[in-house]
Amino acid sequence: MYKFLTKNGQLLAFGLGVAVTALFLIMVFSGMDEFSALADDQKGTTSIFNFGIVASAILIIVGIVVMFLFGIYHVASDFKSSMKGIIGLVAMIVIFFIARSVGSDDEPIQKVIETFKVTEGQSSFITGAIMTSMIMAGLAALTFVISEVRNFFK
Repeated sequence: MYKFLTKNGQLLAFGLGVAVTALFLIMVFSGMDEFSALADDQKGTTSIFNFGIVASAILIIVGIVVMFLFGIYHVASDFKSSMKGIIGLVAMIVIFFIARSVGSDDEPIQKVIETFKVTEGQSSFITGAIMTSMIMAGLAALTFVISEVRNFFK
């Protein structure tokens, strides 16, 4: 199955996407006259677009699940070479939790909580995510500069 999907997976995914899109367009164009005849305030009650929305959501969910399953399969099948990625992921999670716990009692953050009506937990999650993103961007920039300086002297 893996070899088959490696060889034909993109073609199958593209074909499934084209088939779902074609089916959706056929359904929409066949009901477009009735949709156009509706008054503007009644157009929100129609179900003409439901298939496209549901099919898109299902395809996205299936894609995410398959992506995680293949990721877990590759990590489990070659654990030794996946160790660098696992260590990086754990380091990023540690940075997030450290960033989440730092600075949650600041006065500006309390004003944001009141302004946007978020809870303390949501605020600390947002703060941690923003700080983690900034730290990771800084580390990426620092790594870029260090590698360019190193390459300059080679």
